[in-house]
Amino acid sequence: MRTVLVTRPQPVADELAERIRAGGHRAYVAPMMEYVAVAAAFPDLAGYQALIFTSREGVRHFCDMSAARDLPVLAVGDATAAAAAQAGFARIFSAKGNGAAVAALAKEEAPGLGLKKILHPCSADTPDDISAALESAGVAVVRRPVYKAALTEKFPAEAAAALRAGLVDTVMLFSTRTAVNFVRLLRQNGLDGQSPEMEAICISKAVAEPLHALRWRGVRVASKPQLGAVMQALAAADKADPADRRRKTDRRARDAQHDADGNIIAKGYAGPDRRRAARRAHEQMQRQRIWQEKMKFVNRSMLTFAFMFAAIVLAGVFLMAPEYARIDHVPLAGGGQSVMGRIGGMVGHGLDTVESAVGLSPAQPAAPPPKDYTQVLYNLSVLRRQDGDAAAERALARLQAAMAAPDVQTPQDIARVVAGQRRQSGALNSLFGSLGGDDVAAGAMLLALNEFRGDVNSGRPYAEDLAVLQKFTGNDPRMNRALSRLAPYAATGVLNRRALQAELGGLLVDVIKAEMTGQDISVQQDAQARYARLVKAGNLAAVQGSSSAATVARAQILLDEGNVAGATELLETLQGPAAGVVQPWMQQATAYNATSTAGDSLTQGILYNLSSVGTTSAQTVMEEIKESLGMATVPYVSPALTVGQRGGGDTVAPTSLFP
Repeated sequence: MRTVLVTRPQPVADELAERIRAGGHRAYVAPMMEYVAVAAAFPDLAGYQALIFTSREGVRHFCDMSAARDLPVLAVGDATAAAAAQAGFARIFSAKGNGAAVAALAKEEAPGLGLKKILHPCSADTPDDISAALESAGVAVVRRPVYKAALTEKFPAEAAAALRAGLVDTVMLFSTRTAVNFVRLLRQNGLDGQSPEMEAICISKAVAEPLHALRWRGVRVASKPQLGAVMQALAAADKADPADRRRKTDRRARDAQHDADGNIIAKGYAGPDRRRAARRAHEQMQRQRIWQEKMKFVNRSMLTFAFMFAAIVLAGVFLMAPEYARIDHVPLAGGGQSVMGRIGGMVGHGLDTVESAVGLSPAQPAAPPPKDYTQVLYNLSVLRRQDGDAAAERALARLQAAMAAPDVQTPQDIARVVAGQRRQSGALNSLFGSLGGDDVAAGAMLLALNEFRGDVNSGRPYAEDLAVLQKFTGNDPRMNRALSRLAPYAATGVLNRRALQAELGGLLVDVIKAEMTGQDISVQQDAQARYARLVKAGNLAAVQGSSSAATVARAQILLDEGNVAGATELLETLQGPAAGVVQPWMQQATAYNATSTAGDSLTQGILYNLSSVGTTSAQTVMEEIKESLGMATVPYVSPALTVGQRGGGDTVAPTSLFP
């Protein structure tokens, strides 16, 4: 018996959950998308001979907007046909397949129904592949979006409780967007540690791609992109369970008490949780031992090198003893130290350097922390290494909450609230170390900027970070424009480059299908395999031709190289069905490009403000801490800023926060 998390939208999720429960499993519902109506008017349907429905949601939203029930219905499958019958339609034809199957059904029924023009109420995300398929048959298909799929922002309470309790061992995923959102919500709610205990069952390989961002107990892909194949994969996974002794003896899900709706009333046996904690502690101890052995090896190697170096020098001294004796008392030009004294000092300095490098002199670390406000980034890395990421995040959350207070408006306000928080939190006090005066305010702003860059680069919402930074950008128009460009995506975050790569990789197959509709399936498969090899090899010059598939393949290669803007510019040239297929991805890429550019502009301005704390130039500050902020490149700083001038051309020249 398995405990399955169903991620399909409502009401399909409830029906699938009931089907899973009828098979002897437990099921929780956690839709990753919800359907939202799109306003549409249907004043006169006299010019249409039939309706095409490719989803039950299309039937439901059309019937909410129109009372017409007299037109024949061409349904994509039996479930959609049943929904049309329940809504009051009389003449219904089922294609029992996908979009290509319903197009073939329309061609077959065209003579009998006198089809010339068909209305297709659909989702705003549905590709326009049926129109292209029926164009050769002389049948026009008019698409009318009546709903759209919006990503959900949180898990339902029952599903979240089951995930935290470790009761969910299987998750079903049916689209790439669903998989991306599921991974995002796991991380956002601190539940990504549960993925190694879960198995994902995906409807296709493209859906499985975004899951690579986390570790899983297993990932299964259905043999065909159909619900029946997904259920078969679940049955196959369940058959494999008895051979797994650890899962067989796990009584958490078996003994947990549930109500009639499947909700958890009381948690069951907690023994496996204790064993898991013991295993993790043992694994951590093993990793520490391995690390210690590696460091011992490095230390021995460095010491061996040092002694060999010293032995060579001493051997040379003994071999050249007569000459050294003769010149030892000859002073060097410009000083009174002898040759032998100078050589001895050099050897001693070299040995001290080696000892310091391998950690033999703890009192004098090889890489001392900076002495200015950038010390906070060094202290943050030390805190993460010693106390863990959770302690660091709690300290940063306290700092962010304090800086977000309405009465904090100036550097002096920052220094005041930081002083109060340091007295209450030892971790926060360790972040600021020995800093004082303006360095405290500058360090706090640097940590806020660090958090903002980290959230943007990880695809997490950054509204709270932006609210803090907005207080200290001054009246500079360039920085305020950057804030306005970042604001639309602050609540949801944007997909990072890796997620964009996974999304575009799945769209290549859809573009090939749309472009080669009507051709033999083997021809389409050959094209898919050929372009997949070229993309994997990263051979941009080998992708020839002006077809839509070739354009998408070239864009994929550019994206793999990190050139998101180049890939976006290339995909803007697509036309026809292919343009519709990539349109949702283009919106995500546009958001990524806008956020990246605006984020760098905002970062440049704030770092310039921070550079005014001391004598270091803005460009030098950026060079020193760009890695800590996760910036791919250092924003350009003009010579005018380097010498402390204000204004001039397109350079960012905000008013300093630290006069």
